[in-house]
Amino acid sequence: MFRHVCGTAYEDLPSGAVLAQKRSLADMLGVMLAATGLDAASAPFAAFAAAQGAGRCTVLGREERTTPTLAALANGALVHALDYEDSHEVATVHPNSAAFPALMALSQHMGGVSGREFLTAMALASDICCRLDLGVNEDLLKYGWNMPPVHGSMGAVLGAGKLLGLDEGKLSDAVALNLCQATSSGEAANSGGSAVRTIREGFAAQAAVQSALLAQLGVPARFGEPFEGKLGYYHMYARDNYTPEKVLDGLGKVFQGEFVSFKPWPSCRATHTSIDGVLTLMAKHQIKSEEIEGIQITLQEIGRMVTEPRDVKYRPQSAAIAKFSLPFVVGTAVVYGGVGLDSFGPQRLCDPAVLAMADRVECAIHPGWTKEQNKFTDITLHTARGDFSMHLEHPLGCVENPMSEGDMRHKFFDCAARARRPYSPERLEELYASILRLEELDDVNTLFSLL
Repeated sequence: MFRHVCGTAYEDLPSGAVLAQKRSLADMLGVMLAATGLDAASAPFAAFAAAQGAGRCTVLGREERTTPTLAALANGALVHALDYEDSHEVATVHPNSAAFPALMALSQHMGGVSGREFLTAMALASDICCRLDLGVNEDLLKYGWNMPPVHGSMGAVLGAGKLLGLDEGKLSDAVALNLCQATSSGEAANSGGSAVRTIREGFAAQAAVQSALLAQLGVPARFGEPFEGKLGYYHMYARDNYTPEKVLDGLGKVFQGEFVSFKPWPSCRATHTSIDGVLTLMAKHQIKSEEIEGIQITLQEIGRMVTEPRDVKYRPQSAAIAKFSLPFVVGTAVVYGGVGLDSFGPQRLCDPAVLAMADRVECAIHPGWTKEQNKFTDITLHTARGDFSMHLEHPLGCVENPMSEGDMRHKFFDCAARARRPYSPERLEELYASILRLEELDDVNTLFSLL
């Protein structure tokens, strides 16, 4: 793995991977800007970073600049705040969520990082994050681990090491240091008043930057086998239930970041096939919300995280849990015709029409669907006119069913318009255009200076 990171150049990236990373960057940056204006839980991270010390790194939503580790913390806390950033369809990760704030902070700190160098580091981080999850054979949430930020931080630290030009030994040091910092408790998904699930990537990005910078300074932290060792990564988290071949399959030729999905709705990706399905059935058969007597949804094993425990998911007490609640988002989609950034305010959480529709949602887990089929969904709407059913495998936004370029652009500008610090339309146009030609930039700070 370390030799692969050191030896990969921009010219080794497939054109599809480069395009996907630029689209991910634009999508994520728009979502982060929206979070500066909409998400209260991430604001203390920005205030903390701004108050702790001066540096060259942007804190989104504020005038102050700070150090790379604190910028990664503050900006990382924004990425997942709205649950609107990209994700991988098979690996249950958000592969760029820790990497982008980490690499942005390091690039501003270092100066002189070209667009091609940035894209290479981001593509490596994204790919490795996905691969680490693809190797796991079961959902590790049952052991108490919330793995997306953990995998994300491991990818991010290797991307950070690539930007810093670390050799194989120092990359090993960086990974070992990160193994002692990157973690995330699954209890956040069950705790209605907790914001940890939304700000978790801040810690993941901060750990990655800190680990890479310490390794650069020569901390001899390296482990013999950090991933597959007797007490290493896969033993710690997966209890040795993993398949190494899945991690390494196509390494250096296939970059998994090319296969990310973009979200049309700001909720957990595991809810999207169901949203897509109910809206499709209602439109196709001209079903009105008041006609629906029951909604039966069958999902792959991943569905447990958006349906259980029942008391938490059927009556979410916070926006974070509501975005992670299949009954709530399906109820919202049915009643309001969609799910948007305004669907999770305090009034919506106790909306009697939404909660009544959520109570009509019954969920089941299909025992035969594999991890590779984790978006498979069967939906039936029960009405007095009869039952209407469909099977879905590819929700809107995935490679097989992509959002249009126009929809992606609209999402960026809609999100950016909600930023805490307002941007002129001309500045946003310049920002978006700069991302699309990132590989042409001699210094990515040309882009970040627009923020």
